[in-house]
Amino acid sequence: MKTKEKIIKACEELAIYKGRGFYHLSMEELAREAGVSKRTIYRYFAGKEELFEAALIQTMDQIVGKNLELFDSGKNIRELVPELLKNIAYAINQQVLSDLSTYYPFLWQRVDQLRQDKINMLIHHILTNTHIRMRWRVDQKIFKASLLAAMSAVVTPSFVMESGMSFEEVVRNFLDMFLFGALEPIQEE
Repeated sequence: MKTKEKIIKACEELAIYKGRGFYHLSMEELAREAGVSKRTIYRYFAGKEELFEAALIQTMDQIVGKNLELFDSGKNIRELVPELLKNIAYAINQQVLSDLSTYYPFLWQRVDQLRQDKINMLIHHILTNTHIRMRWRVDQKIFKASLLAAMSAVVTPSFVMESGMSFEEVVRNFLDMFLFGALEPIQEE
């Protein structure tokens, strides 16, 4: 594994998977976890924010990859939703959401734009390349625009923190509303 990848992996491991979040994570801890010096981290990243962004992007790429595999699995949409949630929720914890909301809102904005691009890609994939058969009740363009706009308002660190629900609960309710309110499964003959 290359040095830059080791640093990003260490950040993912500590901040995201072990639930430490970003704000209280020191460069010394990151260096120790990656097996490099602090100076080496700064050789690859201008600061903590740049490293955090790289870790979030890598995590999102992994989630999208797992979800693309799920969509191609041939499962029906009701079977997919719990697995989609599992893929998303394992990487998002309350501390990460709190840190993004409180200390790094500018980073959340960049991540949100990337997230919207990836959601766009997933929707396109569902519509063109999967075994999932659905009948649209609404125009697809309206659905996609509404989904992305609503996601930007609801599936956010501040909303999750204010709602008192877990990230997984927010996403489950959000997906249920959009997927089963706008789409109707087609019965196989």
